[in-house]
Amino acid sequence: MNYSNFLSESGALQRLSPLLSYSVIGRETAIPLINLSTGLPNSNLFHLVGAKFQLRDGSTVELSSEDMDIAQNYGKSDGVKPFREWLEELTIRLHKPPTTASSDQDRALQVIVNIGASHGLYSTANLLLNKGQRCLIQERTYPTFLESLRLIQGDPIGIKMEEDGPSITHLEEVLSQWNPDDKENWSKRPKLFYIVPNGHNPSGETVSLEKRLKIYALAQRYDFIILEDDPYYFLQFDQPRLPSFLSMDSDGRVIRLDSFSKIIGAGFRLGWLSGPHALVSRLNYDIQANVQHANLLSQMVMHHMFRQWGLDGFLERADEIKEFYLRQRDALARAAADHLTGLAKWSAPRCGMFMWIELPTIKDTEKFLSEAVLSKGVLLTPGNIFHIDQSKSSSFIRVSYSRASESDLAEGMKRLGEAVRESSYTANLQ
Repeated sequence: MNYSNFLSESGALQRLSPLLSYSVIGRETAIPLINLSTGLPNSNLFHLVGAKFQLRDGSTVELSSEDMDIAQNYGKSDGVKPFREWLEELTIRLHKPPTTASSDQDRALQVIVNIGASHGLYSTANLLLNKGQRCLIQERTYPTFLESLRLIQGDPIGIKMEEDGPSITHLEEVLSQWNPDDKENWSKRPKLFYIVPNGHNPSGETVSLEKRLKIYALAQRYDFIILEDDPYYFLQFDQPRLPSFLSMDSDGRVIRLDSFSKIIGAGFRLGWLSGPHALVSRLNYDIQANVQHANLLSQMVMHHMFRQWGLDGFLERADEIKEFYLRQRDALARAAADHLTGLAKWSAPRCGMFMWIELPTIKDTEKFLSEAVLSKGVLLTPGNIFHIDQSKSSSFIRVSYSRASESDLAEGMKRLGEAVRESSYTANLQ
């Protein structure tokens, strides 16, 4: 692959920080040095010299004075080395990327620590898209990515959604506008497809394996990059987990975003990013230029916790969290059946934290939720904010089952049903 063809004007300018190149020399040279180059603060002046964290299972994680020195100073932009290596080991075990250890350095798998998936969304869009360039997305999608496109003035093309993911017929119809043999107009094609494959936010769809294979084949034919945003990977209710796009990426055309927010803690602001070296290295340069590196204290805490658990222990704890959200989903499904039957349409998601509900008698759920439902003490999210044109009204709502108790889920659906009945009754009278 010629990766230079995918870079935006901004992306093509990204490079290793000249200042940080001297830090690399200081860390990696075998020559004894009197280092008068580094701008690291003196660690003898740091106030925190140790830490001990109590885990929910009763065990503890302790950070030594050496750990605290690392946590309180500047570090490498791609992550604390042993933590990054653990994430690479996890990624290879789960996905077995075909480009692992590829002899083609540009295609070879690279894994870096980043500041959570939201940062990865913007930095990837900025790396690949210029103003006005087209980007494929699911027709309803995560608003943070829409905001990233708005800021760089990219041009989103919405692909229709079905219960098992994007409509392949519609995707092929859209892509057929560009002939791979017409090199003159080839640069006008969409260069990027942003997709949430599991437990899609907002509507909960999980892309079937059949569609994943077809989407990847279309990416090869029409030569676009797949941005696989998968924060709900560990929350797939059906087992075994579906193969990721990264697992089928023989070309090196998938950038994968993983997150700890749903399984460890959102406040740590940590995630990891995997993909071909030619693109991931430039995303690392973006981290250098903008934020230096992800939070080092968070990295050190997670590093020790994960090493203490081991890979199997980490996966066992992820499964426990998945089972909790499965029970929550089932509780919401029961509540919907009890209180919304005949008033709404929905299907139980196979993954994630959200249920997508259609209210056929309500044409503008944003107004309905803010006026009729909020007054009953229930806060829900209207469907319009997940569409490319957020000004258009929607009959859909997103219901989160992540935090509410079973009794609150039941009461919330009861009050929603009451509001729908009252609204429909009023409308009929008029």
